[in-house]
Amino acid sequence: MRVHRIGFLAAFSTLFVVLTAAVITPSVQAAPKPGAKCPKAGIEINGSNSALRCVKKGGKLVWVKVSSEGASGGSSSTIKSNADIPKVIQNWGLALDPYDAATGKAGVMQLAGVTPPTFSNPTDTAAYSRIVILYGDWLQDKKTEPQMTFIAPLGTPVISMLDGTVCDVPQLYSNDYSVRVAPKGMACQTGGAPILFEHEHVINPVVKVGDKVKAGQRIATVGDFNSNWKAIGMGILETGVFFSKVGSNVPWHACLANYLAPSKKTSMTSVLTSIENAWISIRNDPSLYSLAAQNPIGCLTQEDITDQ
Repeated sequence: MRVHRIGFLAAFSTLFVVLTAAVITPSVQAAPKPGAKCPKAGIEINGSNSALRCVKKGGKLVWVKVSSEGASGGSSSTIKSNADIPKVIQNWGLALDPYDAATGKAGVMQLAGVTPPTFSNPTDTAAYSRIVILYGDWLQDKKTEPQMTFIAPLGTPVISMLDGTVCDVPQLYSNDYSVRVAPKGMACQTGGAPILFEHEHVINPVVKVGDKVKAGQRIATVGDFNSNWKAIGMGILETGVFFSKVGSNVPWHACLANYLAPSKKTSMTSVLTSIENAWISIRNDPSLYSLAAQNPIGCLTQEDITDQ
């Protein structure tokens, strides 16, 4: 019996060690490999041996190797926080003005007479009930919006938000493009730069990587990938600011409205406030926007948001 007891205890001890290790050992997510599926064109991470960039190949989004020194995301960045992002934005990516009730427009944006479409997903229907979707807004799959979204008539020109250099023009999963501009004084690296101001879901880009652009210069046209809006003659522009945090291997976004050029801040916030108030009035729905919840106007949160 003693021998059997010792054998039982030994077996039990071994089982306990195995089970304990299984419980307390943290799960480690394997780093993606070149050729594996990735979530969004243009984002980059640092792998163990090289940087990886998400690109579209043959209709699929996959990781490919890029030079680690040239990655626009990851630990090679010198950007410590969003406080290092310069305040250089001179427009919202569209030629906007305060809302004019006589024309029903706010610059190039049409407000009067526009009825938002209904989507199969109720969360999308709620989000797209707004003519401008704000940074930090609630999206499907319990995610928050890392960019701003502007709805404008198909064919509307997209203009550069700032003076700078076009460092990346990736094709996106939606078969349109993102024109990503580094601020003046920041050099492009392979695949981007540590800070990139994004003009996303655009079509017919008229600039290429390496081009110097001025704020207000036409760079593309609003995109038509959203079939629900397209059906009623409306396109979409998403704008944001991407940055690479030092020591981080994931891409980050900060609220665009925090980086308005001081000389343009008052006029730009006035335009956005005018659009929000006009849309509330046109739709007769005070719940569409809460100015009190935005600080500054355009930001529903001050938290950085990652795509991953």
